[in-house]
Amino acid sequence: MSFKKINIAGVNLKLSDDFPAGGDFVGDGSGIIADASRGEPFIKLTSSKFADVFKFNLLFKSKVHSLILKKYLARKWSDVLMSGIGCGRAKRAFKAGLMLQRNGFLTPPIAAAGKKGLSADFIITAEIKNSVPLYKILESKTTQRRSVIEQFAQTVGKMHACGICHGDLRLGNVLVKSADGKFDFYFLDNERTKKFAKLPDKLRLKNLVQINMLRTGISSADRMRFFKEYLKRQNVKLDATELALWIIARTNERLDGR
Repeated sequence: MSFKKINIAGVNLKLSDDFPAGGDFVGDGSGIIADASRGEPFIKLTSSKFADVFKFNLLFKSKVHSLILKKYLARKWSDVLMSGIGCGRAKRAFKAGLMLQRNGFLTPPIAAAGKKGLSADFIITAEIKNSVPLYKILESKTTQRRSVIEQFAQTVGKMHACGICHGDLRLGNVLVKSADGKFDFYFLDNERTKKFAKLPDKLRLKNLVQINMLRTGISSADRMRFFKEYLKRQNVKLDATELALWIIARTNERLDGR
């Protein structure tokens, strides 16, 4: 995937070659950020208090593209500073998403990323149609739960074996899509995702705690199944039972300390 740099009505963009440039992309020329704040045809989605997320459609070359716009809101003064020097949250998410793709992992295809002014960072990605957040599948009674757990464990194991730590691996940040009897996992919120020559143990454990923060609908057998599959992809020698007990204890401490 390649991108071109453009500026339209004060909006600096890195725009995928797969999507249109110019007025076709930003509508009336006032910028897609301003368009989103007006509502139609933008649908506001649930998000944290530090981001505004919208869904919208774009007609290009006789095809309707369903896109997701995420506008990052400043959490503290350092966010404004980092954005001002070109290292904002959207840019970090953009670079991390491409890094994941290069290493064989799935993220929603990036249509554009950019900024307007000092701190209005945003990223636009394709909607993953027919996908479901991972936690919803695990909370359901579907017979596919076992396969989903095993394949997700294999994916996370492969990610960690590559030296990659996801920035926030809670299960709302993973979309699942069925594909010919198998499952594809799309990773969201990648701004803090990083690749290391060797994954630090504390970051490995951090991701495993985040995954295990879902308390409802998951049995002890499910958790053990996850850890056994996960460890098959690791070069480190760890006992699945000991690892599971340690992670569950740390997870309970984190949840009880909220």
